[in-house]
Amino acid sequence: MSLPQSPEAEKAFLASCLNHSSILNEASDLIKPRMFFNPSNQRIFNSIMELWKEGRECDLITITDHMDTNGTLELSGGAAYVTEVFISLPTSQNWREYLDIIREKHSARLYISVAEKIIASAKDPANNPNLADEVQKALVQVAAESETASSIQSLKEVALNRIEEYEDMIKNRGKLIGITTGFPSLDRLTGGFRKGQLIVIGAPTKGGKTAMALNMALRAADDSVPVGIISLEMGAGELFDRLIASKTSADISRLSKEATTCDKLMTKIRSGVATLSSLPIFIRDESMMNCLQLRAAARRLVAVHGVRLLVVDYIQLLEPTSKTDSRERQVAECSRTLKGLAKELGITIIALTQLNADGASRESRAIEHDCDLFIKISQDEKEQENWFLNIALARACPRTSIPLTFKPELLCFEER
Repeated sequence: MSLPQSPEAEKAFLASCLNHSSILNEASDLIKPRMFFNPSNQRIFNSIMELWKEGRECDLITITDHMDTNGTLELSGGAAYVTEVFISLPTSQNWREYLDIIREKHSARLYISVAEKIIASAKDPANNPNLADEVQKALVQVAAESETASSIQSLKEVALNRIEEYEDMIKNRGKLIGITTGFPSLDRLTGGFRKGQLIVIGAPTKGGKTAMALNMALRAADDSVPVGIISLEMGAGELFDRLIASKTSADISRLSKEATTCDKLMTKIRSGVATLSSLPIFIRDESMMNCLQLRAAARRLVAVHGVRLLVVDYIQLLEPTSKTDSRERQVAECSRTLKGLAKELGITIIALTQLNADGASRESRAIEHDCDLFIKISQDEKEQENWFLNIALARACPRTSIPLTFKPELLCFEER
C-alpha cells in the first residue's frame, strides 16, 4: 500500500517559498520539515528555513549554494532536482492550498502509522502488558500533531478588536456582557461569565460545590444558554434529582417518607419535568475520563449542541495522560487542558475542585494559577445557616464575599 502523498503540492509549496520567501512570515508556524513525504523535499525546506531565519534572501542560487555548503545538495538529487522544484510552480498565489494538502497527507500518514502500531501491539498482548497506555500515548501524539500554533496579530489588529469590545461595553452598560451566574451580586462584579474563561469553584468534600455549579447551570439555561455537564462523580439520574429539586422546590426525599403528600408532590415534580425537558442542558456522566476524552467530549457538545457553558465535576477525578508523573503534575495537566479548551472552543468552563484543610486546591496549586476566577464556598462554623461565596482569586474583579443561604433539602443556594 502506498502512503498518502502529493509530490506536486510539495514541489509547488517549496517553489512558492523560493520565489517569495515572505510567505514564511505566515507559514513558518504551520509547517515543519517532517511534514514533507519526500526526504529531498524535507532537506530543501529545512535549508529554506535556515536562510529565512538568518534574514538572507532565498532563491535558486542561494538555496543551491547553502545546501552545497552544508553537504545536503547531492543527498537531495543535486542542483538538477532543486532546479526542477524551482520551475515547477503553477502560481504562488495558491501556496495556502498547497500547504493544506501537505498537512492533510502528513496527518493521514500519521494516522496510518499509529493504527499499525496499535494493531501490532494488540496482536501481541504478551509483550505489551500496558496496551491501553500505549494506545493512549499514540492518540495523544496524533492530537498534538494536529494542533497548530496561534496566529500572530499586529497590535493594530488587536486594538481594532478591543475597540469593538469597549464600544459594546458602553452600549451594554449596566447589562450583563457574559453568561449570568444566577447570583446578582456576582453578576455585577464579573459582568457575567465570558467565553474563554475557566471558572473554578472549590469546596471541601460535601461542601456544596456541585449544588452551586448546578444552580449556575440551571439559571444560565433558563436564560437560553446551552449548557453541557460532564459528571465524573454523579450519574445523570442523580443530577436530574438535584435539578428538579432546585427548579421546583420539591423535596424528592419525601417521596419515600410521606405517603399522604405523594400525589401533590408528584404533580409538582411532573410540572418541573416538563419545564426542565425544554431547557438546553446536555449531560454526559462517566466513571472514568482522561484529558484526551474530555477534549473530544467537549468538542462534540459544542459542535452538536452549541454548548456555551460547560460544567466539569470534578478536576481531581480526571485521568492523566501519563500515569508515571507525580500526582501534582497529573492534576496540573488536567487544569491546563480545561483552560486550553475554554480558549480553543470559545466557551466558559466551570470546573469543580476539592479543597484541602488549608483551603487550597487539593493536589495541585496549578488549578488556581490557570483559572480566571477562583471561587470558594464556605460555611460559618458557629451560625451554620450562613454560607458565603468567596472570590478568592480573580483577574478582572475585586476579591469579596457574598452572603448566601442554602436549602439542603432543595440543594439550592440563594443570596441573602
